[in-house]
Amino acid sequence: MKEHFMEEDLTDRHEEEVKSVELTELFYDLVYVYAIAQISHTILNGENGDIPLDSFMKYIVMTLIFYSVWSYQTTYTNRFGLIRAKDVLFLMFNMFIAIFLAISLTKDFSKTFDSTNVCIAILYFTTGLQFFLSLLDKIKDEDRFASIIFGTGMLVSAILAAIAIVVPSPWMYIIFGLAILFACLFPMPFKKKLKQSAINVPHMVERYTLLTIIMFGETIIGLTKIFKLDDIKFTDGLLFLIIITLFGSYWMKTNRLISYDRYASGMTLTIAHFFILIGLGMVNASLVLDANNDVTNMFKVQLMYGALACYFTGLLLTLNYSHEEFKHDKHLILIVSGILIAGFTVEYLLRNAPYTLPISTAIVTTTIFFVYRYIYRTKYPQDE
Repeated sequence: MKEHFMEEDLTDRHEEEVKSVELTELFYDLVYVYAIAQISHTILNGENGDIPLDSFMKYIVMTLIFYSVWSYQTTYTNRFGLIRAKDVLFLMFNMFIAIFLAISLTKDFSKTFDSTNVCIAILYFTTGLQFFLSLLDKIKDEDRFASIIFGTGMLVSAILAAIAIVVPSPWMYIIFGLAILFACLFPMPFKKKLKQSAINVPHMVERYTLLTIIMFGETIIGLTKIFKLDDIKFTDGLLFLIIITLFGSYWMKTNRLISYDRYASGMTLTIAHFFILIGLGMVNASLVLDANNDVTNMFKVQLMYGALACYFTGLLLTLNYSHEEFKHDKHLILIVSGILIAGFTVEYLLRNAPYTLPISTAIVTTTIFFVYRYIYRTKYPQDE
């Protein structure tokens, strides 16, 4: 057992072309399946024709909490994680605490505020500790700098979360918000220097892809709440088409357009997938609420196109990781934006017509998918 805790030589990690996703990482992700389901439920109830603003805020904050914890752990594993006792024990302990965090994330956030903060403080602390313990390994100076930056961000956020437990309202909510924001924003000013401590792009893309697939799974679960064996409608196929074309666009971007040779800090990938996950959650809510007629037609249109805007913003942000032919493809940005604006305009004008939402949304998502497909085939045909 002793050798698993000894110093490791990680100076050659930048030359490592392939870093496989380990089963321990996939096992760790299991808790996020439950967490994402819990979070999605916060915006599945309409009131007075729309979704209350506080429900949206809770949805975004809850997603950000789990996403920040998951992203920092994934960043550590990508740069310094190995199959050794230390890393596996930290991962399993964090998974144990994350289960309690998932239980704490409810609509009545005030009742579980203390337990949520305790879990966040522990998770931020243990993740930050992993980064500082990596300084005991043999690593390059740029990796040492990255460990200090990420570790500091986590530890300061852990302290803020702990302080939020003991201070009175409204300060506890303010300090809690600062803890989350500090964790998310602290590394940003150091992005250029962190790029020298580059991520393993294939591993990082695969990790974010797996998390996104979990979210797509939640949208499929949403469809099961809509489909009925004794009342099959033609719109059922359209709803499924919306999901598979959204997935198709993501698949095209991930498996076809991304260059795995890029030297990157990973921050843009992290930000992009936050938009993607938020967008998918809102798509799920939009489809369910449309089927249940819990909200007004106007709000259905706003929610769906807000969701699509978030989702495709995330996809377009990842152009930074694309092959050189696509990296600065302004045509793709303009075309996708134009399709979304046109779709929103048509859907807004016809919002009171029957089946407007599934029909027009299916046309929009299918069109964008084939745009991605066309651009790939014309600009990067050698892998076709």
